[in-house]
Amino acid sequence: MRSYVSMNASGRLTLPAAARKQLGLEGAAQFEIDVAPDGTVVLRPAVVLNREDAWAYTAEHRGLLERAHADSREGRVRELTEEDHSKRADA
Repeated sequence: MRSYVSMNASGRLTLPAAARKQLGLEGAAQFEIDVAPDGTVVLRPAVVLNREDAWAYTAEHRGLLERAHADSREGRVRELTEEDHSKRADA
């Protein structure tokens, strides 16, 4: 798909609706930009995380999540009551 993007005087780009739809973008979005020596510009949709949330995406934490999902799939789960939660919070 080829289309044109316009830039206003303050440098804001407007992506055509068809391109946004093809990329599955709705509302505000952030992009990574690469500018090659030949002047080629590549924009990629990006997810930018706050530094304080980055821990959730470490290899160690993703491993713990995968283990928890595997336990759940295998039925290795137990239900806790509100009282159980309260006891654990007080400990």
